Amino acid sequence: MRLRDFQRAEESVITHCPARRLCPVGLVCGRGNEEGKLMPTVMEFDKADLLWTDHRYERHVFIVREGVLSCMAHVDPDGEAPFTLYGAGIGVGIADLYVPHANASTYHLHAIVPGRICSLPAKALKRHLEALGGDIQQKILAASLYNQSTGALFQSMISSRPLLCHRLAMLLLCLETLAARGGTRPDALRVTHDELASRVLSDRASVTRALHQMEGQGLVELGYRSVRITDILRESDPEWVALCETFSCVR
Repeated sequence: MRLRDFQRAEESVITHCPARRLCPVGLVCGRGNEEGKLMPTVMEFDKADLLWTDHRYERHVFIVREGVLSCMAHVDPDGEAPFTLYGAGIGVGIADLYVPHANASTYHLHAIVPGRICSLPAKALKRHLEALGGDIQQKILAASLYNQSTGALFQSMISSRPLLCHRLAMLLLCLETLAARGGTRPDALRVTHDELASRVLSDRASVTRALHQMEGQGLVELGYRSVRITDILRESDPEWVALCETFSCVR
């Protein structure tokens, strides 16, 4: 394959990105200015993979194409806490373009549902944003910050429920809804009881008991390292499902 043919194929993948209509930086991704085209690197991630926007030598901005990621905040040298939930079209690290470098080292991403992510060099993205008109640039930044706040709201609402069964129900519905943003609803969520426990601020034994109680009520079906959500659970809280679809983009 000739180099130009390869470049066209890469550009076509970006132009027809399934998350483009959801992505705040879709207006600049794959497009050029006097410095050239801003082309992301598309990477696949599997369940339980860890990602950092603050690489050793260069910062990156991630845009989720499909899958679900949990942002884990570093609360002390040996601990972490769930902070935000992200699905397709959500940008991670955009706010870091305008804050001190050390701030980007205060969190990492933990993959819950496997998928793909776009990686953009932070400096190049910042130059492309600053080359835009002020109104467009502000819309992109505002949408990105709004989405980060929305993802944090999801996690805080889940964590604040007093009953563990309610926290688990909200988390499972949120994970399924965010996964569906990538174009497909998973038949079952491949999550372990330990992973669920860390995101509902509980322990594995309590989560296992609560899941079996929910299974007895017909809300979920448990498998080996997986949880299948039933229609009974989906229909129990349609307002929460609708809220989990509430993100902003720049049109």
